[in-house]
Amino acid sequence: MLTQRSTASVKGHAPVASVTEHLSIGRLARLTGIAAKNIRYYESIGLLPCPERMANGYRRYGQADVNRLTLLRRLRLLGVPLADLSPLLADASEARCSEILQGLLPLVARKLAALDQEIAELQQLRMQVEEYQHQLVNCHPDERESFSMCINMSCLAISSGAVQEEEDHESNCCV
Repeated sequence: MLTQRSTASVKGHAPVASVTEHLSIGRLARLTGIAAKNIRYYESIGLLPCPERMANGYRRYGQADVNRLTLLRRLRLLGVPLADLSPLLADASEARCSEILQGLLPLVARKLAALDQEIAELQQLRMQVEEYQHQLVNCHPDERESFSMCINMSCLAISSGAVQEEEDHESNCCV
């Protein structure tokens, strides 16, 4: 099935192609980069409305579905969970672009905050691993002693203070 496209130019943006005919699921998958199986899944969980059907029973999709899946794919690539997308995409077909934008801003802000938190935790972990590396570099165990007989593990294992700090952190993070 050939799809007719018109090209509209939006001020400050590249031309945007719009679909003027209904698309098959295969064509929609190619246009959006989302597998047909995933499109059916998104329909089943309500992120994409159930499409109209042609006389032969095939699904028919339009520009709103292309837009919704393009946005969904972009947000998934940014790591936004599907559960967070549902409120935004539920009424997307009826919404104005500016309303979608207003829904996107807090969603992306929450994702940025989560990334900042993860980065901070990774930086803390990196400092701990680096400290352990320095501890290992400065460790000089008796070369004749086998590991099973090693009495002094202080330079090979994390110090008890570091273990206590980790246990304290774990107990505080999940309260």
